[in-house]
Amino acid sequence: MQFEILDKSSVRKQVNIEVPAKRVDSTFAAVYNQLAQKASLPGFRKGKVPLSHVRKLYGNQAKFTVTEKLVDAGWRELLNEHDIIPLSEPELDAIEPVTSGQSYTFSMSFDVAPTIELNAFDKIDIERENWIASDVVIESELGQLAEHVSGFTAIEDRTVAEEGDQAIIDYAGSIDGEAFAGGTANDAPLVLGSGQFIPGFEEQIVGKTIGESFDVNVAFPDDYHAENLKGQAAVFACTLKELKAKVPVAIGPELAEKMGETDLDALKLKLKAEIEERYNSKATSDARDTLRDRLGEDYQFDVPPSLFKSSLEDHRKSMIQDAMRNGQSSEEAQADVNARISDEEDKVRKDIRAYLVVDAVARAENIDVSEEDMREEFQKMMTTMGPYAQQIMQMYRNPEHRAELTRRIRHDKVLDFLLTQANVTTADRDIPGRESET
Repeated sequence: MQFEILDKSSVRKQVNIEVPAKRVDSTFAAVYNQLAQKASLPGFRKGKVPLSHVRKLYGNQAKFTVTEKLVDAGWRELLNEHDIIPLSEPELDAIEPVTSGQSYTFSMSFDVAPTIELNAFDKIDIERENWIASDVVIESELGQLAEHVSGFTAIEDRTVAEEGDQAIIDYAGSIDGEAFAGGTANDAPLVLGSGQFIPGFEEQIVGKTIGESFDVNVAFPDDYHAENLKGQAAVFACTLKELKAKVPVAIGPELAEKMGETDLDALKLKLKAEIEERYNSKATSDARDTLRDRLGEDYQFDVPPSLFKSSLEDHRKSMIQDAMRNGQSSEEAQADVNARISDEEDKVRKDIRAYLVVDAVARAENIDVSEEDMREEFQKMMTTMGPYAQQIMQMYRNPEHRAELTRRIRHDKVLDFLLTQANVTTADRDIPGRESET
């Protein structure tokens, strides 16, 4: 095949492909042979129909099949023989049926990434925060940790519930006399005053006596996560079965031992490292985002139309999901987002430019994703996803999801490489205590 490659624009190519007559005829021969093996005519055994009959019977079908095979072969050979990375499926320009004994010419067009001249990255100024956990923060964390690992023991000297008690209750909820999913439990532990249940529930248990059965009347919040329960008035038939008091754990050797450390100093060092890692991981992510924004702003080039269209649609869907998570119905979210989506076009174009620059850097610097990179990422997931880890791991066994994860890891590796090239100023920051965070 002969290829004539033309630039229709900086992000779109047209390719004219000529197939010699000899290849056209050999493709016709292969197709007719396949048809002959399946053909069945009266007077002939299956697979023994003469080719002359096959040509008369299946000529039009053969033309269609040969055309399809040559176009598919042209696309594959173009990508194998030329340094072209398409960003869209090819659009075929007025394809005519092929004719045996003649060469065959057809054209296709598709989007490509623009040629990007990479600039020196040491001119980019980035400020990155370096978070430090003070002794005050560590002591606060120790207090929270001691609270978390504290146990409960049965209260023997009173039977009336007080705030701060852990109440063990049975409950069965109903709305207008009808039970609802998730509204029933037995031996449920509830620390009174913790805000663990919906507003107004815990307050109505205070003052009740062990063994007492009673109704708790509440209304689900308007922003409750279950759509069918939002704003609904409910009655919970409850029985108070037991009261327990918290058994505090002293901040000292006992707490260190419970956390698997040799002494309190070792526990403090571990907490300091974990807290700083959590904050500085976020700082790294923020620095990547800042750098990504700068790349999208500093590099100006045409964005491939197909990539813009698909990216804008993905962004629209993401905005709708966010709106629904914030309480809007599906219809409200779609109407709201569709009215605003045109305002997002510049942002989408900037994000695409940043993505293409990062991709260009990856090729220029031979940055790729190794099996070790994948193992490290999966290990992070196992640590951070908790009970959902196995479900997430299963998802990434899907080749499409795994490829997306690979692209994301490579993207982050490129941004981390660029941060080593950029002019990064580090600013020390004190990690705020829990009170100032809220």
